[in-house]
Amino acid sequence: MKKFIKLVIIFFIIFWVWFFVMYNNFSKSIVVKEQKIIEIKEGDNFYSLSNMLKIDKNLFKIYLKFNPPSFDLQKWKYVIKEKSSLGNVIKQLQNPINEDIQITFLEGWNVYDIDEKLSQMGLIKKEEFIEKVTHNFKNFQQDFAFLEKIETLEGFLYPDTYNINPSSFTLDGLIYKMLKNFQDKVISKWEKKYSSKELLEIIILSSIVEKEEKNPSEKATVSGILKKRLDEWWMLGADATVCYPHKLTSEECKMVVSKYIGEKNDYNTRTMVWLPITPISNPSAETIFATMNSKSSPYYFYLHGSDGTIHYAVDNAWHEANKSKYLK
Repeated sequence: MKKFIKLVIIFFIIFWVWFFVMYNNFSKSIVVKEQKIIEIKEGDNFYSLSNMLKIDKNLFKIYLKFNPPSFDLQKWKYVIKEKSSLGNVIKQLQNPINEDIQITFLEGWNVYDIDEKLSQMGLIKKEEFIEKVTHNFKNFQQDFAFLEKIETLEGFLYPDTYNINPSSFTLDGLIYKMLKNFQDKVISKWEKKYSSKELLEIIILSSIVEKEEKNPSEKATVSGILKKRLDEWWMLGADATVCYPHKLTSEECKMVVSKYIGEKNDYNTRTMVWLPITPISNPSAETIFATMNSKSSPYYFYLHGSDGTIHYAVDNAWHEANKSKYLK
């Protein structure tokens, strides 16, 4: 009997130690990694946060028992800062949004990257942005002549930092700002007038250059190589085009690009001649102008070494030698 009681005591000690460690880790852990918008709706309470934050419901109930909030939740939208613990999240729910916040879309992001950013922040439902800019964008064509014959807004959604007010946020309003930015920073700077077809081809090629080369000083040379390949009916051979038809974000593509490298479709420039049928990302003005004013060179090939440095080659033998030398 004494042995049994001893085992029971040991079990309870182990259980409470385990519980304490679990609870302590839970209460101190980061529950919001990137800046996020939380909307409190009619009927929501503090317990509703477990679904919004995607955290353990039972541990959260215990947390609220030990740390009861000293205020009532108000129906509104709230900005939760990046790297916020549970306690920080609850504190920030005392301050409803009443001013603009900034959101940044990086050069070379595609519509899937942008959709993920907006949905993670809580501004839209997942795929809402994708649907809008690939199927339901006709209303924007009335305001922006450069969209006359496009099949998607991909390529024209200017990458930049935007001020938005989450309380009055609309998807149409954000997209309009991005298109207006493209018009101001790209279209208005052109000295030559391009046809719709010429414009689209420039943006498609620029969208590839943006993802292929990050160094501003090398973009014109890379563009020149790709243009020369087009003129001579070579395949562009740009890995950046491989993932696009699979609707992947830039990060997702890095993990699976080798899986699709030999696939035949209207985007994969490793298996087709000419340009993809639409842009594959949203390029900056810097990249677009570097593409328009491309630099002539004797090269037909390029690759990036393990350290990110670009290496050019005139022929395939030289290119293969570069692979052996720089891809380690």
